[in-house]
Amino acid sequence: MTQKFQGAEATVTVSEEVTKDRKEKEYRHPELDERIRKERNKQETRILKKARQNGVNVPEVIETSETDFQMEKIEGEILKESVDENPELVKKLANQVVRLHSADIIHGDLTTSNAMATAEEVYLIDFGLASHSDRVEDKAVDIHLLKQVFRASHTEKLWEIFAEKYREEGNGEVVEKVSEIEERARYK
Repeated sequence: MTQKFQGAEATVTVSEEVTKDRKEKEYRHPELDERIRKERNKQETRILKKARQNGVNVPEVIETSETDFQMEKIEGEILKESVDENPELVKKLANQVVRLHSADIIHGDLTTSNAMATAEEVYLIDFGLASHSDRVEDKAVDIHLLKQVFRASHTEKLWEIFAEKYREEGNGEVVEKVSEIEERARYK
């Protein structure tokens, strides 16, 4: 069975493998559009490969072309659907995010909808907004979004589990910076 999902910048087709195709945007100048699509495709596949090389559970890139790529299909369910019943998955998510940040990769859209849970593991997916950075601030902004997702769609307890595990395995300074970011936002 083939399923198609339309995102803001790409169509994702799921069958035996997953294809992410960056379609033309008619509102952009054709030359600019082509350049943007090629650069974003190259950036995303490069980051996926780097993440995988650094031990992060991400889909394996199988084949690339200029504006699309095929990747491994992860057999599981979206983390958003299972994390409330199984909070232990949050620890596995934290482990993966620590590995990602240790490789100086910022996901850019870190939510429970952009992670998948299998029987044993949590995988990070959808690196369309990902970038490279070694800055603590950027890593904190990455997990700040996740904290907001936990509050809005799940429970504060899941954030506490995540933060504790991230501190334990990663850089506690990143978690502390999240509070600083929230304070700045409050007084803008």
